[in-house]
Amino acid sequence: MKAPLALAGAVMLVSSLAACGGDDSGSAYCKDLKQAASTFDDLDSGDIGGLETAFTAFHDLADEAPGDVKAEWKVLEDGISGVEKALDDAGIKFSDMEKIQANELPEGVDPTKLQGLASSFTALSDEKFSDAADTIQVHARDVCDVELK
Repeated sequence: MKAPLALAGAVMLVSSLAACGGDDSGSAYCKDLKQAASTFDDLDSGDIGGLETAFTAFHDLADEAPGDVKAEWKVLEDGISGVEKALDDAGIKFSDMEKIQANELPEGVDPTKLQGLASSFTALSDEKFSDAADTIQVHARDVCDVELK
């Protein structure tokens, strides 16, 4: 089954943007980026129970991102939205993630749609997505004084 691999992709995505410290510049965006770091750190440790919270943080940060990284956050948000749609299409709720991580298929999940889920996670590792994440990391460090992994 490809679902556990796809979920590992989500954890890798979030951990690629997990913050490891630093003072913020005082802007609301920088403060929220630093605050979201604890959510991202939880996922980095393998705890996918916070995936929904992390995805919400991605959407919030995309909404408030300053102009110099607004387009890059849009790329990340579009990727996350694709994953959320694939999860919904397959009948997977965020509360099902722990079962899936344990290789259990939750009741009501459409196994034929799991392939769509895997492809939506694959899109998170394309060059456009990686370039956007890299730009956000540099901006976080230079503007918000937040070091992202």
